[in-house]
Amino acid sequence: MSIRTKLLLLLISVMVLTLFLALVEGYQRSLARAETLFDSHLHTQAEVLFHSGEIAPQSLPNVIWQRWHQGDIVAGSTTWLTQPEQSGMSTLNAQGQRLRVATYCQNQQCVAVAEPIAERFALSEQLIMAMVVPMLWGMALLALLISIVVKRALRPLSQLSQELKGRAAHDFTLLQMQPNESEIKPVVQTLNELLHRTEQAYLRERYFASDAAHELRTPLSAMKINLHNLQQRYDDDDAQALVESVERLNHLVEQMLALGRTSSHQWQDKLGPQSLAQLCQACIAELYPQIEKKQLDISLNGECRDIQGETFTLSVMIKNIISNAVKYTPEGGKVVIELQDLDAEVTLSVSDSGPGIATDLRERIFDRFFRVGGDSHPSHIPGAGLGLAIVQHVVGLYQGKLALMSSPWGGLQVQVTLARQRDTLCSD
Repeated sequence: MSIRTKLLLLLISVMVLTLFLALVEGYQRSLARAETLFDSHLHTQAEVLFHSGEIAPQSLPNVIWQRWHQGDIVAGSTTWLTQPEQSGMSTLNAQGQRLRVATYCQNQQCVAVAEPIAERFALSEQLIMAMVVPMLWGMALLALLISIVVKRALRPLSQLSQELKGRAAHDFTLLQMQPNESEIKPVVQTLNELLHRTEQAYLRERYFASDAAHELRTPLSAMKINLHNLQQRYDDDDAQALVESVERLNHLVEQMLALGRTSSHQWQDKLGPQSLAQLCQACIAELYPQIEKKQLDISLNGECRDIQGETFTLSVMIKNIISNAVKYTPEGGKVVIELQDLDAEVTLSVSDSGPGIATDLRERIFDRFFRVGGDSHPSHIPGAGLGLAIVQHVVGLYQGKLALMSSPWGGLQVQVTLARQRDTLCSD
């Protein structure tokens, strides 16, 4: 529930409760005051009737009245009670109804005038309702005015909320609001300071790895050339181990660069129809020398419709999944790639006959630089520990689903499910 709604409910509840109590109190007082006025009017009628002598019944058509002289009824609209003993007001039941009676007595003569309490009560309610209805309308108008005032008062807060809500996760530009309210101004200032500090930290964290990796590429290339020349002269185990270490370092640098490039704001405007089948074929062609060297049985089965995506991010995801399968599948093993269309989604599954991953370690392998067994991986194959972290990162950009399970051949099966239609990438 919003602050505006809570504030409106609180103010309107207090107003309604206050007016309700005021109406109850006013209603009770109005009834008492009307009772007094009606009694006074009824007593005046009795006194006027006493001093006016004989009056024809038709002159008081809505009033029940009687006149007594020395205990006998001498005139009246009806016979309904005995001669009262003294002047005053009383209430009694007569002729099947409740009556309010005013009596005026003097010199053994009495006049009694009565009227039904029900008629008096109905008239009182009409008078009171004539006063209450405008108050109810006023209450509705007051509630509307309160709503308008609260909305205008909270407008700066709503504007701040909308500006923050419409921002992308990587947008750290300062807020442009210039509020005059003393409550909102420090909030905007504090948020701008926080945005500035967050942007600096974000940029340091984001570009450090990619910048460092980029700077390492040149000396690594020079090292590879020099090592190649050295290996031509000294073809021994030490030189070969040094070459493998440099290759591993070079692979790590390339993975770090790939991870740095797979961010949503870089590829947001490059979405278009992408064929997963073609991307898989291109990846297989690129990895074919490794596949042929290990004599792997690799197959691509199934087809699916194009999805909305970006070429580089999808290629990096597919290459890391397939290259992992190729890398860890032993010679003569099997790698099966399957594509499946599921209405609004497509599924990519890569299964291998490699050693697989224990169930209790499947969550951890998404951590960056984590490898099963560390540097002493059971396969004795060098790696950076970034492949599946990059896959998970790309799947997150597409708000897809990533699952690991055992393959039918005892190895690992990686399954990625992506939506076919997408207008934007998720902010990373």
